[in-house]
Amino acid sequence: MWELDAATAPVPPVFARTLQTTSHTTAFSSAAIEPLPEDFMPEVAYIEWLQQHYGIPPSFTLEQLPDFKLYWLETGEARKAWQNKFKNHVIYQWKRQQSEREQNPHRTTAEKLTDTSWADSLDI
Repeated sequence: MWELDAATAPVPPVFARTLQTTSHTTAFSSAAIEPLPEDFMPEVAYIEWLQQHYGIPPSFTLEQLPDFKLYWLETGEARKAWQNKFKNHVIYQWKRQQSEREQNPHRTTAEKLTDTSWADSLDI
């Protein structure tokens, strides 16, 4: 049997990135890992990209900002790609809204809340 000395063993490149991590930055990426800044705003390029690729109106994108900030400021979780995280949040919310509209295209919130049709089949 032979023993491998960890100090002199070659490190595969993929693991070297992990090993070179220092404080809040890595040798692989210069982006800082930090909590969401209080003054976070999506960059115009992301808003335009969402409109161009998903047809998401800029107004919808900006409407998602308060909930996004409220959640991530409360958790205090650190990330390094907040713009991308926000973009993904907007896409998720947009798809969710579109799905809800397809399921109930002509019902208002009041109609949904007062709907008792589920009880029609009950024999009481």
